[in-house]
Amino acid sequence: MADSTTMRLDEHPVAEILRARRDDGSPLGARRDPHTVALVIEGGGMRGVVSAGMVAALGRLDLAGAFDLVVGSSAGALNGAGLLGGVAADGPGVYAGPLASREFINPARLLIGRPAVDLSYLLDYAAANFGHDAGPGAIDRLAPLICVAVDVERAEPVAFSNFTTQQQLWNAMMATMRMPLFGGRPVEIDGRRYIDGALAAPVPLATALEAGATHVLVLQTRPYGEPRTTNSRLAERLIERHLRGINPVLERMWRERAGVYEVLMDDIARRSTEPGPQAPHVLGLRPPAGTPVIGQLERRPPVLDAAATAAGALVEAALGLSPVDDPSLRAAG
Repeated sequence: MADSTTMRLDEHPVAEILRARRDDGSPLGARRDPHTVALVIEGGGMRGVVSAGMVAALGRLDLAGAFDLVVGSSAGALNGAGLLGGVAADGPGVYAGPLASREFINPARLLIGRPAVDLSYLLDYAAANFGHDAGPGAIDRLAPLICVAVDVERAEPVAFSNFTTQQQLWNAMMATMRMPLFGGRPVEIDGRRYIDGALAAPVPLATALEAGATHVLVLQTRPYGEPRTTNSRLAERLIERHLRGINPVLERMWRERAGVYEVLMDDIARRSTEPGPQAPHVLGLRPPAGTPVIGQLERRPPVLDAAATAAGALVEAALGLSPVDDPSLRAAG
């Protein structure tokens, strides 16, 4: 499949409606067009720094208010909340700072029966540093946030939305980011157990389309040509045993995840490079081939910073827009 970043993506119907909405400025609930525009965000543990850089660029481009719904799984849900909560600019720095610490990621904790990834540390940091901006009240002013997790017993994706309290939002975040094995035991919500949404919906495009989206911007974190890779043989066996212990169907999903992912990537690439005349329209933005792949447990700040910066530049170039605080824009106005 061709690398769509070489195409005129700024002429894609999704890019066109985003530019029109920025110029129009109509808010959620009072749009001057009939479309339903969704943002879908891929996660991937610390590889979420890529979509964090992309989301920060959307904030700089004054596009946070252009979406009617935001859908994310795993770290993608976290980054979507940051955009809607008005703190997207801080996202890349959080990945390269607090999240790169041993307080958040420490595989050695597995040896004493504790999660290698401490999601409580992340949410405590968000509550302490972003306050009300991290809660559902701030988010709902722009667009609904949908977090996708996997129901352990049913072995299928579940969408969490319509948050009325911060605890509900926090629970959904814990569920969608609960990595198999490394994140600890499944998260229980209302008597049911959930794990990382990326297991069944790494890029939750289907959720956005089922919600009625006519235009979808998809932020992807793996470069073109990079398959959904596996871990070391030992890590794979440990994760498979962990999933088999909670539901054998999840183990099968884990083993089949790479093939399912490639089918989805091909579909997004086709829709991006060959948009048809009828909705739904889907535009995927993905780092170009040859870009270094960020690991799920990456902790090197320079690597994380570079990935976020490159991803942000990609979004600005693809959509054909300049940041609203660009001096040239002020001069033109």
